[in-house]
Amino acid sequence: MPAVPRSSKPIFSIALRPPRSLSRRGARNVVFLLAATTTMISVIFWSVGAWPVIGFLGIDVIFLALAFHFSFRSARQEERIDLHPGNLRVTRIPVRGTRQYFDFQPYWLRVVLERGEDETCSLFLQTHGKSLEIAGFLGPDDKADLAAELEAVLRKTRCNPGPPPVSSL
Repeated sequence: MPAVPRSSKPIFSIALRPPRSLSRRGARNVVFLLAATTTMISVIFWSVGAWPVIGFLGIDVIFLALAFHFSFRSARQEERIDLHPGNLRVTRIPVRGTRQYFDFQPYWLRVVLERGEDETCSLFLQTHGKSLEIAGFLGPDDKADLAAELEAVLRKTRCNPGPPPVSSL
């Protein structure tokens, strides 16, 4: 694949991240609210003499905090798709941060959306017998929108492969 100079601007660029409906601040507030409620309930059980229940109530808060931690950790993954005049580059950044680069020649590239029987779908970039699944963390509707957008941009790029002409006066 041709090397892409760092100074060239992409024709199309998109960064894909897993969707999260709750912010870190909101998750922290939920955990604090649950901890406060659990503390009030624990005081009631303590006053009645059922102190072993306090440990079980605390475990719920710890498990919820851990679930939010791992959810936000998995949200750090990212995929970037950059289309330059002679190259489409997919940059995959997993949770641990080691980058992987996949380069494709856009003229021969196909965008394939495979739908399953149970409302699942997979989005692939295919060329010359090679295939790469992208946007695995997105939902079916988001994948369909991305596939349509990529198809439109690739079709436009195939029709006008070169950079726009520079007019001189």
